[in-house]
Amino acid sequence: MRKIAVLLTACAALGAPATLAAQDAPAPFEIGERLPDSEHVPSESEELDQTMAMLGSMFPAEPLTAEQQVRVAQAQRIINRMMPDGTLGEMMGTTFDQMIGPIMAMTDAPAMTAVSKGTGISAAELGLEPEQAAQVAVLFDPAYRERSEREAAMFPTLMRDLVTVMEPGMRKAMSELYAIHFSQAELDGIEAFFQTEIGTTYARKSFAMSSDPRIISATMEAMPQMMGAFAGMEAKLAAATEGLPEPRTFAELSSSEKAKVAELTGYSLDDLNAMQEPAREVEAEAETFGEGD
Repeated sequence: MRKIAVLLTACAALGAPATLAAQDAPAPFEIGERLPDSEHVPSESEELDQTMAMLGSMFPAEPLTAEQQVRVAQAQRIINRMMPDGTLGEMMGTTFDQMIGPIMAMTDAPAMTAVSKGTGISAAELGLEPEQAAQVAVLFDPAYRERSEREAAMFPTLMRDLVTVMEPGMRKAMSELYAIHFSQAELDGIEAFFQTEIGTTYARKSFAMSSDPRIISATMEAMPQMMGAFAGMEAKLAAATEGLPEPRTFAELSSSEKAKVAELTGYSLDDLNAMQEPAREVEAEAETFGEGD
């Protein structure tokens, strides 16, 4: 799970302008290379803090005026009505149930994932038909389908946990935006459930506010908490699949099973064996790099 958090952080950093990312950037080094003792290697936590600070500085927001600050309390009441506790989590659950879940159910991705992991060959390179993929998958992981189902059942809860962490920051940002973009009279009208012409003004302005730097900033500020939520994901997924046999690598298959994998994939045993070594080297280097944190 550490790799997921680092990957998300790296992806966020890659979105920064090149000129900003280049400031004070350390010289590149190869994985596994030993740095001079005098050089400090930042920990994962330090790297995350530095990245979030950089991203936060990209979206500065003007402080509220005294007049706007007075309106924040009323704006908070309005936001609480529009966004009750758990709203974002409920939206995420609905999105998964109505869109992501059905898409996952239409594919046999779990079988291809198990085969790719076991052989070290990508799904595109293998080009297996679904039935072939299923036959090979059970050789590496007889419980691959149940494992995938248990993990998929956990994902809606995990995603709801992540967006719930974002909700307080979003609520604060929206309250400030309403205090900024609407007058006292307008807020009175909105709080009265949009029964006046002012409600139309609110609807029009609300779309424009969605791109305000405060919204992006609130998301960035929540990133460390989201990374913290990711930290517990691995344990939850492990608990969900507890009792299932561990997936096997190609080396752990019997001779007859290896022969069947070769027959079904169209690769020779020599090719399949040769493909395992690079995958093991990359995984070993990644683990060594992670331990260096």
